[in-house]
Amino acid sequence: MAVASLGLMGLGSQTRAQGVSPQAMMVMKKQIAALQAQLATMERQQAAENKRVREALKRQRESLEADPFAPGGENVTPAGLSQPHLLKEGSPAARLVDSKRIPRSESFFDTFGAPGGNLAPSQTAETPYGEITALPPSHPDLYGPLRRGQLQIGGIRLTLGGFFEAAGIWRRRTTGSDLASSFMATPWGNEPAYHLSNWQQTERSSRLSVLAEGMITHKLVADGYVEIDFQAAGASANSHESDSYSPRARVIYGELKDIKDGWFFLGGQNWSLLTPYGHGLLARDEQIPITIDTDLLPGFNWTRAPQLRVVKSFDQAEDYSLGLSIESPSQASSNPKQAWIAPGHRITDGVKGTSTNNPDAAYSANPYPDTVLKFAADPGWGHYEIAGLMRYFRTRNSWAGGGRNQTVVGGGGGGSMVVPIIPDRLFFRASGMVGKGIGRYGSAGFPDYTFGRHGQPVPLPEASLLVGLWGNPTPALRLYMYGGAEEVLGRRSFNVGTGAYGYGNRRYDMGGCGVELSTNCAASSNVRLSAEATAGFWYTAARGDYGSILVGAQYAHNYLEAFSGSGGKPHTDDDVVMMSFRYMPFN
Repeated sequence: MAVASLGLMGLGSQTRAQGVSPQAMMVMKKQIAALQAQLATMERQQAAENKRVREALKRQRESLEADPFAPGGENVTPAGLSQPHLLKEGSPAARLVDSKRIPRSESFFDTFGAPGGNLAPSQTAETPYGEITALPPSHPDLYGPLRRGQLQIGGIRLTLGGFFEAAGIWRRRTTGSDLASSFMATPWGNEPAYHLSNWQQTERSSRLSVLAEGMITHKLVADGYVEIDFQAAGASANSHESDSYSPRARVIYGELKDIKDGWFFLGGQNWSLLTPYGHGLLARDEQIPITIDTDLLPGFNWTRAPQLRVVKSFDQAEDYSLGLSIESPSQASSNPKQAWIAPGHRITDGVKGTSTNNPDAAYSANPYPDTVLKFAADPGWGHYEIAGLMRYFRTRNSWAGGGRNQTVVGGGGGGSMVVPIIPDRLFFRASGMVGKGIGRYGSAGFPDYTFGRHGQPVPLPEASLLVGLWGNPTPALRLYMYGGAEEVLGRRSFNVGTGAYGYGNRRYDMGGCGVELSTNCAASSNVRLSAEATAGFWYTAARGDYGSILVGAQYAHNYLEAFSGSGGKPHTDDDVVMMSFRYMPFN
Protein backbone atom coordinates (compact mmCIF):
# COMPACT_ATOMS: atom_id res chain seq x y z
CA MET A 1 0.00 0.00 0.00
CA ALA A 2 2.88 2.41 0.73
CA VAL A 3 4.45 1.71 -2.71
CA ALA A 4 1.08 2.27 -4.41
CA SER A 5 0.63 5.54 -2.56
CA LEU A 6 4.05 6.75 -3.68
CA GLY A 7 3.16 5.78 -7.26
CA LEU A 8 -0.03 7.80 -7.12
CA MET A 9 1.82 10.77 -5.70
CA GLY A 10 4.34 10.55 -8.54
CA LEU A 11 1.61 10.37 -11.14
CA GLY A 12 -0.16 13.28 -9.52
CA SER A 13 2.95 15.44 -9.73
CA GLN A 14 3.52 14.42 -13.33
CA THR A 15 -0.11 15.17 -14.20
CA ARG A 16 0.08 18.69 -12.82
CA ALA A 17 3.15 19.34 -14.96
CA GLN A 18 2.31 17.57 -18.23
CA GLY A 19 -1.44 16.77 -18.25
CA VAL A 20 -3.01 13.30 -18.07
CA SER A 21 -2.46 10.79 -20.84
CA PRO A 22 -4.84 7.87 -21.50
CA GLN A 23 -2.11 5.44 -20.48
CA ALA A 24 -1.64 7.20 -17.11
CA MET A 25 -5.38 7.16 -16.48
CA MET A 26 -5.45 3.43 -17.13
CA VAL A 27 -2.59 2.83 -14.67
CA MET A 28 -4.36 4.89 -11.99
CA LYS A 29 -7.61 2.96 -12.44
CA LYS A 30 -5.77 -0.36 -12.04
CA GLN A 31 -4.03 0.85 -8.90
CA ILE A 32 -7.30 2.07 -7.37
CA ALA A 33 -9.01 -1.23 -8.19
CA ALA A 34 -6.14 -3.13 -6.57
CA LEU A 35 -6.42 -1.02 -3.40
CA GLN A 36 -10.18 -1.56 -3.23
CA ALA A 37 -9.71 -5.31 -3.59
CA GLN A 38 -7.08 -5.30 -0.85
CA LEU A 39 -9.37 -3.31 1.47
CA ALA A 40 -12.28 -5.69 0.83
CA THR A 41 -10.03 -8.65 1.68
CA MET A 42 -8.97 -7.02 4.96
CA GLU A 43 -12.60 -6.30 5.89
CA ARG A 44 -13.56 -9.93 5.27
CA GLN A 45 -10.64 -11.12 7.40
CA GLN A 46 -11.60 -8.76 10.24
CA ALA A 47 -15.24 -9.87 10.10
CA ALA A 48 -14.15 -13.51 10.21
CA GLU A 49 -11.90 -12.83 13.21
CA ASN A 50 -14.70 -11.00 15.05
CA LYS A 51 -17.07 -13.88 14.35
CA ARG A 52 -14.53 -16.40 15.63
CA VAL A 53 -14.02 -14.45 18.85
CA ARG A 54 -17.77 -14.12 19.44
CA GLU A 55 -18.32 -17.83 18.86
CA ALA A 56 -15.45 -18.74 21.19
CA LEU A 57 -16.85 -16.51 23.94
CA LYS A 58 -20.33 -17.93 23.39
CA ARG A 59 -19.04 -21.51 23.67
CA GLN A 60 -17.18 -20.68 26.86
CA ARG A 61 -20.22 -18.98 28.42
CA GLU A 62 -22.54 -21.85 27.48
CA SER A 63 -20.07 -24.38 28.84
CA LEU A 64 -19.68 -22.58 32.16
CA GLU A 65 -23.42 -21.98 32.52
CA ALA A 66 -24.10 -25.66 31.84
CA ASP A 67 -21.56 -26.86 34.43
CA PRO A 68 -19.38 -24.16 36.02
CA PHE A 69 -17.55 -26.76 38.15
CA ALA A 70 -16.62 -29.05 35.26
CA PRO A 71 -12.84 -29.44 34.76
CA GLY A 72 -11.28 -28.82 31.40
CA GLY A 73 -9.42 -26.24 29.42
CA GLU A 74 -5.97 -24.95 30.15
CA ASN A 75 -7.09 -21.41 30.88
CA VAL A 76 -10.21 -19.35 31.27
CA THR A 77 -9.28 -17.58 28.01
CA PRO A 78 -11.14 -19.08 25.01
CA ALA A 79 -8.89 -21.12 22.75
CA GLY A 80 -7.07 -19.10 20.15
CA LEU A 81 -7.47 -15.68 21.72
CA SER A 82 -4.17 -13.87 21.87
CA GLN A 83 -5.05 -11.77 24.95
CA PRO A 84 -6.30 -12.91 28.40
CA HIS A 85 -9.19 -10.44 28.16
CA LEU A 86 -10.62 -7.94 25.70
CA LEU A 87 -10.22 -4.78 27.77
CA LYS A 88 -8.15 -1.93 26.40
CA GLU A 89 -4.98 -0.96 28.22
CA GLY A 90 -5.82 1.61 30.88
CA SER A 91 -9.44 0.50 31.18
CA PRO A 92 -10.80 1.16 34.72
CA ALA A 93 -11.98 -2.44 34.87
CA ALA A 94 -8.64 -3.91 33.75
CA ARG A 95 -7.18 -3.80 37.26
CA LEU A 96 -10.05 -5.96 38.47
CA VAL A 97 -8.97 -8.62 35.99
CA ASP A 98 -5.20 -8.49 35.98
CA SER A 99 -4.85 -8.89 39.74
CA LYS A 100 -7.37 -11.72 40.08
CA ARG A 101 -7.20 -13.81 36.90
CA ILE A 102 -6.39 -17.41 37.80
CA PRO A 103 -5.97 -20.25 35.26
CA ARG A 104 -8.58 -22.96 35.57
CA SER A 105 -5.80 -25.53 35.36
CA GLU A 106 -4.22 -24.24 38.59
CA SER A 107 -3.67 -27.09 41.02
CA PHE A 108 -5.48 -26.90 44.35
CA PHE A 109 -5.14 -29.20 47.32
CA ASP A 110 -7.52 -29.36 50.26
CA THR A 111 -6.67 -29.56 53.96
CA PHE A 112 -6.00 -33.29 53.69
CA GLY A 113 -3.77 -33.03 50.61
CA ALA A 114 -6.36 -34.25 48.11
CA PRO A 115 -6.26 -32.51 44.70
CA GLY A 116 -9.14 -30.16 43.98
CA GLY A 117 -10.97 -29.31 40.80
CA ASN A 118 -9.96 -26.82 38.18
CA LEU A 119 -12.30 -24.00 39.17
CA ALA A 120 -10.68 -20.94 40.74
CA PRO A 121 -10.95 -20.65 44.56
CA SER A 122 -13.71 -18.49 46.01
CA GLN A 123 -13.14 -14.96 47.31
CA THR A 124 -14.45 -13.31 50.46
CA ALA A 125 -14.37 -9.79 51.86
CA GLU A 126 -10.90 -8.87 53.10
CA THR A 127 -11.95 -8.68 56.75
CA PRO A 128 -11.93 -11.35 59.49
CA TYR A 129 -15.72 -11.14 59.62
CA GLY A 130 -15.94 -11.74 55.89
CA GLU A 131 -13.78 -14.84 56.14
CA ILE A 132 -15.82 -16.53 58.88
CA THR A 133 -19.19 -15.72 57.27
CA ALA A 134 -18.39 -16.26 53.55
CA LEU A 135 -19.23 -12.61 52.82
CA PRO A 136 -18.59 -11.65 49.16
CA PRO A 137 -15.96 -8.97 48.48
CA SER A 138 -16.92 -5.34 47.97
CA HIS A 139 -15.53 -5.13 44.43
CA PRO A 140 -16.72 -7.07 41.38
CA ASP A 141 -14.62 -9.53 39.39
CA LEU A 142 -16.86 -9.67 36.36
CA TYR A 143 -14.13 -10.21 33.74
CA GLY A 144 -12.29 -12.85 35.73
CA PRO A 145 -12.98 -16.58 35.79
CA LEU A 146 -15.96 -18.12 37.51
CA ARG A 147 -15.01 -19.14 41.02
CA ARG A 148 -16.42 -21.74 43.37
CA GLY A 149 -19.88 -20.67 44.41
CA GLN A 150 -20.50 -18.52 41.31
CA LEU A 151 -22.94 -18.86 38.42
CA GLN A 152 -23.15 -16.90 35.19
CA ILE A 153 -26.60 -16.15 33.74
CA GLY A 154 -26.19 -14.04 30.63
CA GLY A 155 -24.51 -10.83 31.72
CA ILE A 156 -25.29 -11.38 35.42
CA ARG A 157 -22.85 -13.08 37.76
CA LEU A 158 -24.27 -14.65 40.93
CA THR A 159 -22.11 -15.29 43.99
CA LEU A 160 -23.53 -17.60 46.65
CA GLY A 161 -22.51 -17.26 50.29
CA GLY A 162 -23.40 -17.99 53.86
CA PHE A 163 -23.05 -20.96 56.18
CA PHE A 164 -24.92 -23.69 58.04
CA GLU A 165 -24.34 -23.56 61.79
CA ALA A 166 -24.93 -25.71 64.83
CA ALA A 167 -24.25 -23.75 68.01
CA GLY A 168 -24.41 -24.34 71.75
CA ILE A 169 -24.86 -21.71 74.49
CA TRP A 170 -24.35 -21.89 78.25
CA ARG A 171 -25.30 -18.93 80.43
CA ARG A 172 -24.75 -18.70 84.18
CA ARG A 173 -27.94 -16.65 84.44
CA THR A 174 -30.81 -17.40 82.11
CA THR A 175 -31.96 -14.47 79.97
CA GLY A 176 -34.35 -16.05 77.46
CA SER A 177 -31.95 -15.11 74.64
CA ASP A 178 -30.79 -17.18 71.71
CA LEU A 179 -27.37 -16.68 70.07
CA ALA A 180 -28.00 -12.91 70.09
CA SER A 181 -27.49 -11.85 73.70
CA SER A 182 -29.79 -9.28 75.26
CA PHE A 183 -27.34 -7.50 77.55
CA MET A 184 -30.01 -5.40 79.29
CA ALA A 185 -31.94 -8.60 80.08
CA THR A 186 -29.24 -9.85 82.45
CA PRO A 187 -31.28 -10.59 85.60
CA TRP A 188 -30.77 -8.71 88.86
CA GLY A 189 -30.49 -10.40 92.24
CA ASN A 190 -34.19 -9.99 93.05
CA GLU A 191 -35.19 -12.11 90.03
CA PRO A 192 -35.39 -15.94 90.19
CA ALA A 193 -33.66 -16.12 86.78
CA TYR A 194 -30.55 -14.73 88.51
CA HIS A 195 -30.15 -18.12 90.19
CA LEU A 196 -30.86 -20.28 87.11
CA SER A 197 -28.24 -21.29 84.58
CA ASN A 198 -29.23 -22.32 81.07
CA TRP A 199 -27.98 -24.56 78.25
CA GLN A 200 -29.47 -24.51 74.77
CA GLN A 201 -28.59 -25.37 71.18
CA THR A 202 -29.52 -23.43 68.09
CA GLU A 203 -29.20 -23.36 64.33
CA ARG A 204 -30.88 -20.00 63.87
CA SER A 205 -27.75 -18.05 63.02
CA SER A 206 -27.32 -20.10 59.83
CA ARG A 207 -27.10 -17.65 56.97
CA LEU A 208 -27.79 -17.59 53.23
CA SER A 209 -26.69 -14.84 50.85
CA VAL A 210 -26.71 -14.04 47.13
CA LEU A 211 -24.80 -11.28 45.34
CA ALA A 212 -25.91 -10.42 41.77
CA GLU A 213 -23.56 -8.25 39.68
CA GLY A 214 -23.66 -6.84 36.18
CA MET A 215 -21.31 -4.57 34.21
CA ILE A 216 -23.31 -1.79 32.56
CA THR A 217 -20.24 -0.21 30.96
CA HIS A 218 -16.51 -0.66 31.46
CA LYS A 219 -16.69 1.73 34.40
CA LEU A 220 -20.27 1.34 35.68
CA VAL A 221 -21.30 -1.67 37.77
CA ALA A 222 -24.68 -2.55 39.28
CA ASP A 223 -25.16 -5.11 42.02
CA GLY A 224 -27.76 -6.34 44.47
CA TYR A 225 -27.12 -8.25 47.69
CA VAL A 226 -29.46 -10.13 50.02
CA GLU A 227 -28.62 -11.90 53.27
CA ILE A 228 -31.02 -13.74 55.56
CA ASP A 229 -30.85 -15.78 58.75
CA PHE A 230 -33.46 -17.43 60.98
CA GLN A 231 -33.45 -15.29 64.11
CA ALA A 232 -36.97 -13.93 63.70
CA ALA A 233 -39.72 -15.21 66.00
CA GLY A 234 -43.38 -15.24 65.00
CA ALA A 235 -46.22 -15.12 67.49
CA SER A 236 -46.36 -18.94 67.69
CA ALA A 237 -42.58 -19.52 67.70
CA ASN A 238 -41.18 -21.52 70.63
CA SER A 239 -38.47 -24.06 71.45
CA HIS A 240 -40.78 -26.69 72.94
CA GLU A 241 -41.44 -29.14 70.11
CA SER A 242 -40.99 -28.09 66.47
CA ASP A 243 -38.59 -25.16 67.06
CA SER A 244 -40.18 -23.33 64.13
CA TYR A 245 -38.58 -19.92 63.75
CA SER A 246 -38.82 -17.52 60.85
CA PRO A 247 -36.32 -16.20 58.31
CA ARG A 248 -35.51 -12.51 58.62
CA ALA A 249 -33.89 -9.93 56.38
CA ARG A 250 -30.43 -8.97 57.58
CA VAL A 251 -29.38 -6.85 54.61
CA ILE A 252 -31.06 -6.24 51.24
CA TYR A 253 -29.72 -3.47 49.03
CA GLY A 254 -28.72 -2.44 45.54
CA GLU A 255 -25.61 -0.52 44.47
CA LEU A 256 -24.47 1.53 41.50
CA LYS A 257 -20.68 1.91 41.29
CA ASP A 258 -18.78 4.30 39.04
CA ILE A 259 -15.39 2.66 39.46
CA LYS A 260 -13.37 5.06 37.31
CA ASP A 261 -14.65 8.27 38.88
CA GLY A 262 -14.99 6.89 42.42
CA TRP A 263 -18.73 7.41 43.00
CA PHE A 264 -20.71 4.73 44.84
CA PHE A 265 -24.47 4.80 45.51
CA LEU A 266 -26.41 2.40 47.77
CA GLY A 267 -30.10 2.04 48.54
CA GLY A 268 -31.73 -0.52 50.82
CA GLN A 269 -31.10 -2.08 54.22
CA ASN A 270 -27.46 -2.40 55.23
CA TRP A 271 -25.09 -1.85 58.14
CA SER A 272 -25.14 1.82 59.09
CA LEU A 273 -22.41 4.02 57.65
CA LEU A 274 -21.57 4.68 61.32
CA THR A 275 -20.32 1.07 61.57
CA PRO A 276 -16.48 0.80 61.55
CA TYR A 277 -14.92 -0.32 58.26
CA GLY A 278 -11.76 -2.20 57.32
CA HIS A 279 -10.89 -0.27 54.15
CA GLY A 280 -12.67 2.64 52.52
CA LEU A 281 -16.41 2.96 53.06
CA LEU A 282 -17.90 0.37 50.71
CA ALA A 283 -20.57 -2.15 51.61
CA ARG A 284 -19.28 -5.58 52.69
CA ASP A 285 -16.03 -4.07 53.99
CA GLU A 286 -17.45 -3.50 57.50
CA GLN A 287 -15.09 -4.40 60.36
CA ILE A 288 -17.53 -6.44 62.49
CA PRO A 289 -16.27 -8.25 65.63
CA ILE A 290 -15.85 -11.97 64.93
CA THR A 291 -17.74 -13.16 68.00
CA ILE A 292 -20.14 -16.08 67.86
CA ASP A 293 -22.64 -13.87 69.70
CA THR A 294 -24.63 -12.21 66.91
CA ASP A 295 -25.41 -9.18 69.08
CA LEU A 296 -21.63 -8.71 69.20
CA LEU A 297 -20.72 -6.84 72.42
CA PRO A 298 -21.34 -3.53 74.24
CA GLY A 299 -19.25 -0.69 72.86
CA PHE A 300 -19.66 -1.61 69.21
CA ASN A 301 -21.54 1.05 67.21
CA TRP A 302 -23.92 -0.18 64.53
CA THR A 303 -27.43 -0.63 63.23
CA ARG A 304 -28.82 -2.37 60.18
CA ALA A 305 -31.42 -0.05 58.69
CA PRO A 306 -32.86 1.14 55.36
CA GLN A 307 -30.75 3.96 53.97
CA LEU A 308 -29.69 6.01 50.97
CA ARG A 309 -25.92 6.38 50.81
CA VAL A 310 -23.38 8.09 48.58
CA VAL A 311 -19.61 7.58 48.90
CA LYS A 312 -16.87 9.43 47.02
CA SER A 313 -13.36 7.97 46.89
CA PHE A 314 -10.53 10.29 45.95
CA ASP A 315 -8.02 7.99 44.28
CA GLN A 316 -7.94 4.75 42.31
CA ALA A 317 -6.96 2.71 45.37
CA GLU A 318 -9.82 4.26 47.42
CA ASP A 319 -7.37 5.27 50.15
CA TYR A 320 -9.47 8.33 51.04
CA SER A 321 -13.27 8.30 51.10
CA LEU A 322 -16.10 10.58 52.18
CA GLY A 323 -19.59 9.19 52.77
CA LEU A 324 -23.05 10.56 53.52
CA SER A 325 -25.94 8.32 54.56
CA ILE A 326 -29.61 9.18 55.13
CA GLU A 327 -30.91 6.38 57.38
CA SER A 328 -34.33 5.31 58.61
CA PRO A 329 -34.83 6.57 62.19
CA SER A 330 -36.26 4.85 65.25
CA GLN A 331 -36.22 6.46 68.69
CA ALA A 332 -36.33 4.49 71.94
CA SER A 333 -37.40 6.03 75.25
CA SER A 334 -36.69 4.97 78.80
CA ASN A 335 -39.43 3.38 80.90
CA PRO A 336 -42.65 5.42 80.31
CA LYS A 337 -43.37 5.12 84.04
CA GLN A 338 -40.49 7.55 84.56
CA ALA A 339 -42.50 10.32 82.87
CA TRP A 340 -44.55 12.77 84.91
CA ILE A 341 -47.85 13.47 83.18
CA ALA A 342 -49.94 16.42 84.30
CA PRO A 343 -53.59 15.65 85.07
CA GLY A 344 -55.66 15.54 81.88
CA HIS A 345 -52.59 15.24 79.64
CA ARG A 346 -51.23 12.40 77.53
CA ILE A 347 -47.68 11.92 76.20
CA THR A 348 -47.30 10.08 72.88
CA ASP A 349 -43.97 9.10 71.30
CA GLY A 350 -45.10 6.25 69.05
CA VAL A 351 -47.87 3.88 68.04
CA LYS A 352 -48.38 0.14 67.79
CA GLY A 353 -47.61 -1.56 64.49
CA THR A 354 -50.32 -2.12 61.88
CA SER A 355 -50.50 -3.63 58.39
CA THR A 356 -47.27 -5.56 57.76
CA ASN A 357 -45.58 -4.25 60.94
CA ASN A 358 -45.35 -6.14 64.23
CA PRO A 359 -48.52 -5.36 66.24
CA ASP A 360 -46.63 -6.00 69.50
CA ALA A 361 -43.90 -3.47 68.74
CA ALA A 362 -43.96 0.32 69.12
CA TYR A 363 -43.10 2.44 66.08
CA SER A 364 -41.83 5.94 66.76
CA ALA A 365 -42.97 9.11 65.00
CA ASN A 366 -39.60 10.58 64.04
CA PRO A 367 -39.87 13.78 61.99
CA TYR A 368 -36.61 13.36 60.03
CA PRO A 369 -34.12 10.63 59.13
CA ASP A 370 -30.87 9.97 60.96
CA THR A 371 -27.92 11.48 59.09
CA VAL A 372 -24.37 10.09 59.14
CA LEU A 373 -21.30 11.80 57.69
CA LYS A 374 -17.98 9.93 57.70
CA PHE A 375 -14.44 10.36 56.39
CA ALA A 376 -12.07 7.38 56.08
CA ALA A 377 -8.35 7.28 55.35
CA ASP A 378 -6.04 4.39 54.46
CA PRO A 379 -2.66 6.16 54.26
CA GLY A 380 -0.63 2.97 54.01
CA TRP A 381 -0.39 1.88 57.64
CA GLY A 382 -3.77 1.21 59.16
CA HIS A 383 -7.30 2.44 58.57
CA TYR A 384 -8.77 5.52 60.29
CA GLU A 385 -12.26 7.07 60.45
CA ILE A 386 -14.04 10.07 61.91
CA ALA A 387 -17.84 10.27 61.87
CA GLY A 388 -20.72 12.47 62.92
CA LEU A 389 -24.37 11.61 63.61
CA MET A 390 -27.48 13.82 63.77
CA ARG A 391 -30.82 12.58 65.12
CA TYR A 392 -34.26 14.01 65.95
CA PHE A 393 -36.66 12.99 68.73
CA ARG A 394 -40.31 13.97 69.04
CA THR A 395 -43.18 13.49 71.46
CA ARG A 396 -46.66 15.01 71.62
CA ASN A 397 -48.20 16.45 74.75
CA SER A 398 -52.00 16.30 74.33
CA TRP A 399 -54.88 17.61 76.39
CA ALA A 400 -58.60 17.90 75.81
CA GLY A 401 -59.08 20.05 72.73
CA GLY A 402 -55.41 20.60 71.89
CA GLY A 403 -51.77 19.64 72.18
CA ARG A 404 -48.30 20.40 70.90
CA ASN A 405 -45.42 18.51 69.31
CA GLN A 406 -42.06 18.66 71.08
CA THR A 407 -38.96 18.04 68.95
CA VAL A 408 -35.33 18.04 70.07
CA VAL A 409 -32.05 17.32 68.29
CA GLY A 410 -29.53 14.68 69.35
CA GLY A 411 -26.45 13.07 67.92
CA GLY A 412 -22.75 12.69 68.44
CA GLY A 413 -19.35 12.02 66.96
CA GLY A 414 -16.64 9.43 67.09
CA GLY A 415 -14.07 7.46 65.20
CA SER A 416 -12.35 4.14 64.71
CA MET A 417 -9.00 2.68 63.72
CA VAL A 418 -7.51 -0.65 62.65
CA VAL A 419 -3.71 -1.01 62.66
CA PRO A 420 -1.39 -3.96 62.00
CA ILE A 421 0.94 -4.66 64.94
CA ILE A 422 2.61 -7.55 63.11
CA PRO A 423 1.79 -7.37 59.37
CA ASP A 424 -0.67 -10.09 58.34
CA ARG A 425 -0.40 -11.73 61.78
CA LEU A 426 -1.65 -9.45 64.57
CA PHE A 427 -4.06 -6.49 64.45
CA PHE A 428 -5.38 -3.92 66.92
CA ARG A 429 -8.68 -2.08 66.65
CA ALA A 430 -10.37 0.67 68.61
CA SER A 431 -13.59 2.62 68.15
CA GLY A 432 -15.69 4.96 70.20
CA MET A 433 -18.43 7.55 70.21
CA VAL A 434 -19.84 10.21 72.49
CA GLY A 435 -23.04 12.23 72.21
CA LYS A 436 -26.64 12.70 73.30
CA GLY A 437 -29.33 10.22 72.31
CA ILE A 438 -27.04 7.65 70.67
CA GLY A 439 -28.25 4.56 72.56
CA ARG A 440 -29.77 3.02 69.43
CA TYR A 441 -26.31 2.78 67.87
CA GLY A 442 -24.83 0.50 70.54
CA SER A 443 -25.20 -3.23 71.19
CA ALA A 444 -26.03 -2.71 74.87
CA GLY A 445 -29.50 -1.37 74.07
CA PHE A 446 -29.58 1.84 76.12
CA PRO A 447 -32.57 4.17 75.60
CA ASP A 448 -32.04 7.31 73.54
CA TYR A 449 -33.92 9.67 75.84
CA THR A 450 -36.06 10.04 78.92
CA PHE A 451 -38.95 12.46 79.53
CA GLY A 452 -38.82 16.02 80.86
CA ARG A 453 -41.31 17.86 83.06
CA HIS A 454 -43.65 18.50 80.14
CA GLY A 455 -43.18 15.13 78.44
CA GLN A 456 -40.55 16.46 76.03
CA PRO A 457 -37.68 14.17 74.96
CA VAL A 458 -34.50 14.65 76.99
CA PRO A 459 -31.61 12.89 75.18
CA LEU A 460 -29.33 10.94 77.50
CA PRO A 461 -25.60 11.79 77.42
CA GLU A 462 -23.88 8.57 76.39
CA ALA A 463 -20.48 7.22 75.39
CA SER A 464 -19.19 3.94 74.00
CA LEU A 465 -15.75 2.38 73.58
CA LEU A 466 -14.43 -0.86 72.09
CA VAL A 467 -10.87 -2.18 71.82
CA GLY A 468 -9.71 -5.51 70.46
CA LEU A 469 -6.92 -7.74 69.19
CA TRP A 470 -7.03 -10.57 66.69
CA GLY A 471 -4.41 -12.59 64.90
CA ASN A 472 -3.44 -15.80 63.16
CA PRO A 473 -0.72 -17.83 64.94
CA THR A 474 -1.21 -20.45 62.20
CA PRO A 475 -3.00 -20.26 58.83
CA ALA A 476 -5.86 -22.37 60.21
CA LEU A 477 -6.23 -20.77 63.67
CA ARG A 478 -7.55 -17.29 64.45
CA LEU A 479 -7.62 -15.92 68.00
CA TYR A 480 -9.44 -12.80 69.19
CA MET A 481 -10.20 -10.79 72.31
CA TYR A 482 -12.33 -7.68 72.79
CA GLY A 483 -13.34 -5.36 75.57
CA GLY A 484 -16.21 -2.92 75.26
CA ALA A 485 -18.44 -0.66 77.34
CA GLU A 486 -21.34 1.77 77.01
CA GLU A 487 -22.22 4.32 79.67
CA VAL A 488 -24.86 6.93 80.42
CA LEU A 489 -22.68 9.85 81.49
CA GLY A 490 -25.15 11.66 83.71
CA ARG A 491 -28.55 11.60 85.37
CA ARG A 492 -31.49 13.30 83.72
CA SER A 493 -34.16 13.46 86.43
CA PHE A 494 -36.46 15.72 88.45
CA ASN A 495 -38.91 15.54 91.32
CA VAL A 496 -42.51 16.67 91.60
CA GLY A 497 -43.55 16.71 95.24
CA THR A 498 -42.73 13.30 96.63
CA GLY A 499 -42.61 11.73 93.16
CA ALA A 500 -39.31 10.86 91.43
CA TYR A 501 -39.08 10.97 87.63
CA GLY A 502 -36.54 10.79 84.82
CA TYR A 503 -33.48 8.58 84.35
CA GLY A 504 -31.13 7.84 87.25
CA ASN A 505 -33.11 9.69 89.91
CA ARG A 506 -31.43 9.40 93.32
CA ARG A 507 -34.80 8.74 94.97
CA TYR A 508 -35.41 5.51 93.06
CA ASP A 509 -35.53 2.52 95.42
CA MET A 510 -32.57 0.16 94.93
CA GLY A 511 -32.69 -1.47 98.35
CA GLY A 512 -34.16 -4.80 97.27
CA CYS A 513 -32.05 -5.57 94.19
CA GLY A 514 -30.24 -8.38 96.03
CA VAL A 515 -33.31 -9.87 97.70
CA GLU A 516 -35.16 -12.54 95.73
CA LEU A 517 -38.73 -11.55 94.80
CA SER A 518 -38.30 -8.05 96.21
CA THR A 519 -40.15 -5.35 94.29
CA ASN A 520 -37.89 -2.59 95.64
CA CYS A 521 -35.49 -2.52 92.70
CA ALA A 522 -35.53 0.09 89.92
CA ALA A 523 -32.14 -1.00 88.55
CA SER A 524 -33.30 -2.48 85.23
CA SER A 525 -34.67 0.86 84.00
CA ASN A 526 -31.77 2.97 85.32
CA VAL A 527 -28.65 1.20 84.06
CA ARG A 528 -25.54 3.37 84.05
CA LEU A 529 -22.92 0.98 82.60
CA SER A 530 -22.91 -2.10 80.38
CA ALA A 531 -19.55 -3.77 79.74
CA GLU A 532 -18.12 -7.02 78.42
CA ALA A 533 -14.75 -8.74 78.12
CA THR A 534 -14.62 -11.64 75.69
CA ALA A 535 -12.15 -13.94 73.96
CA GLY A 536 -12.40 -16.83 71.54
CA PHE A 537 -11.06 -18.63 68.51
CA TRP A 538 -11.98 -19.90 65.06
CA TYR A 539 -10.27 -22.99 63.65
CA THR A 540 -10.52 -24.05 60.00
CA ALA A 541 -10.79 -27.82 60.34
CA ALA A 542 -11.07 -28.53 56.61
CA ARG A 543 -11.07 -26.65 53.32
CA GLY A 544 -11.39 -27.89 49.76
CA ASP A 545 -13.70 -28.13 46.75
CA TYR A 546 -16.45 -29.05 49.21
CA GLY A 547 -16.13 -25.69 51.01
CA SER A 548 -14.83 -24.97 54.51
CA ILE A 549 -15.55 -26.35 57.97
CA LEU A 550 -15.00 -24.01 60.93
CA VAL A 551 -15.06 -24.74 64.64
CA GLY A 552 -15.23 -21.89 67.14
CA ALA A 553 -15.66 -21.12 70.82
CA GLN A 554 -16.17 -17.91 72.81
CA TYR A 555 -16.19 -16.96 76.49
CA ALA A 556 -17.71 -13.66 77.65
CA HIS A 557 -18.15 -11.94 81.01
CA ASN A 558 -20.94 -9.33 81.05
CA TYR A 559 -21.38 -6.62 83.68
CA LEU A 560 -24.27 -4.22 84.40
CA GLU A 561 -24.28 -1.40 86.91
CA ALA A 562 -27.19 0.90 87.78
CA PHE A 563 -27.17 4.48 89.02
CA SER A 564 -27.06 4.69 92.78
CA GLY A 565 -30.36 5.33 94.49
CA SER A 566 -32.13 4.90 97.77
CA GLY A 567 -30.66 1.76 99.30
CA GLY A 568 -27.49 1.33 97.27
CA LYS A 569 -25.78 1.04 93.89
CA PRO A 570 -26.71 -2.38 92.48
CA HIS A 571 -24.85 -4.34 89.85
CA THR A 572 -25.16 -7.74 88.22
CA ASP A 573 -23.13 -9.92 85.88
CA ASP A 574 -23.20 -13.04 83.75
CA ASP A 575 -20.79 -15.58 82.27
CA VAL A 576 -21.47 -16.97 78.81
CA VAL A 577 -19.84 -19.77 76.81
CA MET A 578 -20.70 -20.27 73.15
CA MET A 579 -19.59 -22.97 70.70
CA SER A 580 -20.07 -23.08 66.94
CA PHE A 581 -19.69 -25.59 64.13
CA ARG A 582 -20.01 -23.98 60.68
CA TYR A 583 -20.07 -25.46 57.20
CA MET A 584 -19.51 -22.91 54.44
CA PRO A 585 -20.19 -24.78 51.17
CA PHE A 586 -19.31 -21.87 48.86
CA ASN A 587 -16.12 -20.69 50.56
